Amino acid sequence: MDVSKYMGAAFLKLGDVKVNGPLRLFITDVKDGKYDRPDVSFDDGTRLSLNTTGTKNLARAWGTETDAWIGKEVELSVGETDKMEEMIVVTPISPAIPREDRSPPPKPSKRKNDRGDMDDEVPF
Repeated sequence: MDVSKYMGAAFLKLGDVKVNGPLRLFITDVKDGKYDRPDVSFDDGTRLSLNTTGTKNLARAWGTETDAWIGKEVELSVGETDKMEEMIVVTPISPAIPREDRSPPPKPSKRKNDRGDMDDEVPF
């Protein structure tokens, strides 16, 4: 029996990577997280809330559509910010996707506002 569904999805912390790292993991899912950051899930059941630098690193390698990140390998290590604070550094390991093979970014809505169907005229 696979007990992974009972283990929960713990968020990785700096201490986890310090003690066990660097870690090489495969991305299994990416979802909107708290604080306007994407949450990345890994094959070991852990998750990481990506900071701006980590998000840019992965987007440069595999594009801005996170569906392309699924199944890709990353390395998590300890690094420092420009303010000399420690942080988790996310480095793509799987080969980059050539720009011409990436999905185009979604086209912006042609509507003047983003109020959905609430802007339609009501016939009388």
